[in-house]
Amino acid sequence: MSERTDQFEWSGGHPALDLVNTMDERPFDQPIENLANYRDLVRFAELAGLIKPALAATLQALTGPACSRVTKRARELREHVHSVLVAEHKQRPVSQRDLDAIASTVRAARAAQVLAPSTAAGLAVYRWSRPVTAEIPLHACALAVERLLTDVDRGRIRKCGASDCDVYFVDTSKGHRRQWCSMKNCGNREKQRRWRSSTE
Repeated sequence: MSERTDQFEWSGGHPALDLVNTMDERPFDQPIENLANYRDLVRFAELAGLIKPALAATLQALTGPACSRVTKRARELREHVHSVLVAEHKQRPVSQRDLDAIASTVRAARAAQVLAPSTAAGLAVYRWSRPVTAEIPLHACALAVERLLTDVDRGRIRKCGASDCDVYFVDTSKGHRRQWCSMKNCGNREKQRRWRSSTE
């Protein structure tokens, strides 16, 4: 986990999992919402590498009811993805309702892109349609979710082993034995708990 000085949890190893982890302290009675407003959503998308800083600056200047609606939809997308992860973790069938909701958001994201000439190796590149709209950070998150669900080996997606942590991450460790979202936090805390219970 990087030592960024912001409110987000960056243990996921994938932007879509970092999105899921924006709801902090899930197992507790009063979880912490880190996507409280549109500026939070834009900031998350920028820090996650889903949109460029110049675009983020433009989006941060947007205000109004549309921004609030987009933030609400981003939170709904996050919760659908969380439900899919919980089902997989508990070895239960994944809800088609959740997948349909995700697919609908992904379709809208794809429709918001156009192919444009590229100056890089490829002949063309996807860019956001003009003019800039408030939906772009939601679209960027939706495309990250699509990549997680279709490209990442499900066996590598893990939930933190701490009983009071609901953070999900991609296990890229050697031997695929990672247990904790962070060894510094949950790992050490769980080891101390086990040590205390073994000495009682």
